[in-house]
This record gives sequence, C-alpha cells and structure tokens, in this order.
Amino acid sequence: MVCLYCRKPVGLLRRIKDPNFCCDDHRQKLVSRSARALRDVEDLYGPDAHWKLVDPPKNAKPGFATTVFAVLGVTFLLLAISDLPMSAPQPTIAVSTSPHGKGQTDQSPGGLSGLLSSLVRSGTYSTARDDFRAGLSGWQGSPYASSSWVREHGYVRPVGGVRIWDRSAPLSNYEFEFMGQIEHKSLDWAFRATDPRNYYATKLTMGRPGPLPNAGLVRFIVLDGRERERVELPLPLTLEPNVDYRVRVSVRGSRFLTSVNGQLVSSWTDARLSRGGVGFFSEDGEAALLKWVSVSERDSFVGRIVSHFSLLTVPTTALPQ
Repeated sequence: MVCLYCRKPVGLLRRIKDPNFCCDDHRQKLVSRSARALRDVEDLYGPDAHWKLVDPPKNAKPGFATTVFAVLGVTFLLLAISDLPMSAPQPTIAVSTSPHGKGQTDQSPGGLSGLLSSLVRSGTYSTARDDFRAGLSGWQGSPYASSSWVREHGYVRPVGGVRIWDRSAPLSNYEFEFMGQIEHKSLDWAFRATDPRNYYATKLTMGRPGPLPNAGLVRFIVLDGRERERVELPLPLTLEPNVDYRVRVSVRGSRFLTSVNGQLVSSWTDARLSRGGVGFFSEDGEAALLKWVSVSERDSFVGRIVSHFSLLTVPTTALPQ
C-alpha cells in the first residue's frame, strides 16, 4: 500500500488512520493540487457531479481494522463458551451450500457455534479470481473478441468487442475488482453484461502524460447493440502508461461505485439492467493489459454484511511504486 501523493509505502500504524497517505501533509497537498480539477468539473457538469475524493472526517471513529478485531474476539469468545461441556450436545446434520460441496452433508456441533455455522453455510460468500494462467476458455463473447485476446508476459490484452466471464454471468450484486494498465488511451470494462449486446460500460482514459491530472472517466450503456448516453468526466488523477492500477467496482442494486487505487472516482445510478457478469473490451486506437480479475458475490449472508464496507480496499498484492 503506497501513498497516493509521494508513492512511498504507508506505515503499518498509519494505515489504520489513513491507508491512502503516509502523512496528513501529503493528503492536504493532493487535495490542493486537485482543487482546479474539482472546479472544472463543477463548471462543466454542475454542483451535482457524481464523483468525489475520499476524505475521511476529522473526528473519525476507530478504524475498520479495530472494529473487525473486536467483533472477531467477541465471536470466538461466544463460540468457546457455547462449546463448554454443560450437557451432552446432539450433533446437527447440515447440508453444505458451498459452490464446492453441493449436496454434501456434514456434522456440526450444537449450540451457538452450530447456529453460526449454519447461517454462514446457508449463504456462502463466494469469491472467484482469474489470473488467466489457465487460458481464456471461461471468457465468452463475439467470435472476433474470442479469437483475438492474447496472453503475454503474465498479462492479457483485450482486443475488439466485449468478452464476458462465464462465472459471473448469473450474478446481480457483486464486488468487481481487477489490476490492469493502460498502454494507449484507455482501459475499458463492462458489468451487468447479460450478453455482448447489453451491458454497462466504463473507460478509464489517460490524456497527455504530465505532472498535472490527466485522467478521465467515460461511462455509457449498450442496449440491443447500440451505445447510449455517453458521459465523460475529468478526474483529479495523474495516470502513467504501463503502470498497474487497481480498479474496484461496487455493483449494488441500481447504484455503481468505482474507485482507482482506493480513491472513489465515480458514482452512477441506472436500473435498466438488473443482472449480468463482468467483461472487458477495447475500441479502435485503444490498448490495455489485464493482470487479474476477481468477483465477490454480495447476495449471500456474509456478502450482505461485507457490502456495508464496499469502499474499503485491502490489497492482496503490492500496489505499484
């Protein structure tokens, strides 16, 4: 995890207070540097432009990590108490609903621990991840898109029309996350894609390289193969070619939130597509690379709890220096 201003690692203790900046001074400097871009957006799109910078309140409550540790501690304590030999508990037979064990039965202890286990199993929070090492057979789309994607040096380069990940196709509400880089112009992705002719589309665009913000965001919807309602917004970000960026899209009901390296950049609402998977595409003159992609379902018991923390980013790999 690195500072969004100086790109240096953020200390462990500092991450609890602010995971995006190594000190308060650097947060102030980035906000000041982005003030011009903020004013431009308000001039172009009005004061209700649907995006903002993440800036935690000054009187912030204890961090998420502290809350998680407290909840886990209480949970484990209750589980331990419930398993004390006060009486001879009768085992409970539960049917596993895990994607890896449909139809299987297992024995669970009685008491509170058995109840909690049953609740979690009744709605398994599943996460699927693909780094493309096993090939591209799980990604379907138009014949042109399916035949032109190429994997090279640990990345995949999407070419042509949208290609959808099969495992995500039946989902409705989920967390969509991926690591990618822009080679030329933009990095394009789709969500709630029912087929190659119906989906929501977003582009992270890069203007001329330089020290000032040079990023933009384009969003639109494709219905029956026709693009509609394209919106373009400038972003207070500075992007560089051939640098990995971590993008996260929170899909919940009719609201869609997008963040780049933990910074919220877009909030969008639309109710025309209620279900569909994730995918990638590129248009003429554009080139991008993908390193990995993951999708976490939100319609399960645990998923509904985790959905309340949809903007929290917990990196599993080091962010670009």
